[in-house]
Amino acid sequence: MTPFNAIKNGIFFVIAVATFVACNNTQKNYTPQSYVVEIKDMQFQPDTITLHKGDTVTWINKDIVAHNVTQKEAAWASPTLPSDATWQKVIEKSDSYYCSIHINMKGEIVVE
Repeated sequence: MTPFNAIKNGIFFVIAVATFVACNNTQKNYTPQSYVVEIKDMQFQPDTITLHKGDTVTWINKDIVAHNVTQKEAAWASPTLPSDATWQKVIEKSDSYYCSIHINMKGEIVVE
């Protein structure tokens, strides 16, 4: 290996390690946040929510009828939520969801 290649490889290694440490520290220093989605007027409000992996979403039924929160492929679902009931979930990935009782009600979780 020529001295130039050794220096080039050493610089690449230092940059790769620094990038890894910076990304790791950003994740370690992140404090999970909580978000609320209200269910009212036969809608999820907001219907799209953007957050980070590990954040928690609480759905609150403010409607006069029961609803639920069901992931598009039914990988997870809340129980039926009567008026004023809540349900929460720690979010791991982006997902689409809907109310399986009223299938026209749809929502979206976007993980950055």
